[in-house]
Amino acid sequence: MENKILDVIDMSVEGDGIARENELVYFIDGAVEGEKVEAELTKQKDNLIWGKLVKVIEPTFRRAEPPCPYFEKCGGCKIMHLNKETQALFKMLSLKRTIKKVTNLDVDIRDTVQSPKDTRYRNSIQLKVEKTADNDYNIGFYEMRTHNLVNIDDCLVCDEKNAVLISILKEYLKNTQEKIESVFASFFDNSLSILVQTEDGNCDKKLYDALKPHFDEVSLWVSKQFASSTLLNYKDAKFLVGSERIKVHFDNLTIEVSPLDFVQVNLDMAKILYDDIVKLVGTNKVVLDLFSGIGITSLMLAKNDNYVCSIEQIHNSVDSAKKLAQDNNLQDKIIQYCGDCADILPALEFSEAEKENLIAFLDPPRKGAGKPLIEALKLLAPKTIIYMSCNPTTLAKDVRDLLDTYEISSMQAYDMFPQTNNIESLTVLTIKEE
Repeated sequence: MENKILDVIDMSVEGDGIARENELVYFIDGAVEGEKVEAELTKQKDNLIWGKLVKVIEPTFRRAEPPCPYFEKCGGCKIMHLNKETQALFKMLSLKRTIKKVTNLDVDIRDTVQSPKDTRYRNSIQLKVEKTADNDYNIGFYEMRTHNLVNIDDCLVCDEKNAVLISILKEYLKNTQEKIESVFASFFDNSLSILVQTEDGNCDKKLYDALKPHFDEVSLWVSKQFASSTLLNYKDAKFLVGSERIKVHFDNLTIEVSPLDFVQVNLDMAKILYDDIVKLVGTNKVVLDLFSGIGITSLMLAKNDNYVCSIEQIHNSVDSAKKLAQDNNLQDKIIQYCGDCADILPALEFSEAEKENLIAFLDPPRKGAGKPLIEALKLLAPKTIIYMSCNPTTLAKDVRDLLDTYEISSMQAYDMFPQTNNIESLTVLTIKEE
């Protein structure tokens, strides 16, 4: 297809610049609203055309110079070419537009709460490994919408120790016959929790020996099964050597985690978000903590003089939550249930006094809460629902299904993932008066 000069008038929720001409809509990867650009057109479907940026003819003040040398290839940091203020505006407007599209409500979204750090904020990284034709190894991320691996030496949004890990892995792979396919690593202070996925489900302890001199603690796990969406799906993962769990310090808490436990990737931003949740809930409430994970939110709510019923379907996470409650002497204020939220919630019984003080907090995975749980919530009818979401589309669908019983009290975006188009948000819904 041809190259074309276009005026960019908007941006999509995916972070592409949008141009319109003669009833055609153009989505230009790398273009920014307010610019005149030259774009290489690559694909057309009906009146929609996709392309990639060739040259900025007239730049906008919203553009920033990406500090990452892999920006134009790597599919991770989609909006690193936007300045900090524009990234915050982009996320607020993307959330607003998604809610409008699904619910037809024009919700007043509060300004995005910005992350204390723009780079080096991630405590975890998932790397793909690929052997090259000359028996070397590429380690990195896929290009956007492809399976072309971008070889990297460092990821600027991740803890700086990720560069040490990548360097060690590349050297280690030159001297082993192991077929490592992916690596999931988490960095906490100067400790490393790492799960290596291999072709046969085995890993030589020599990898631990290579890593240990560079970290205070190393926890090495191995798996054969690959799960692209979440480590919670690694059913066959096994601990190999080192410290089985790594200590994580968060908001005066010490939490012991394995690679199979979900921990927010941006702990500085998580602290702000969790503090807001605690303020919204208040004190002397009965709180349903749905999709409760390893129990961090439950613990913070219980410490603020609330009673918490937490529900989580991952056995390993429930065990971690119970230990966390015991370690902090809050086991009398938190009760944990293991199972599907939609199955357990209808079986719970509350007194009339408890119902008057009942609040539901939910933090579902990207697929959302789903209709069975939404219906169970409406039947139980807590006065307030606080919904934490990492996916505006599934949030909007769940909110739409609640609107016959609840109304939106507030909605706010949080920049949990700077440089990316991913959006974290907190929505408060209150039950309608009869």
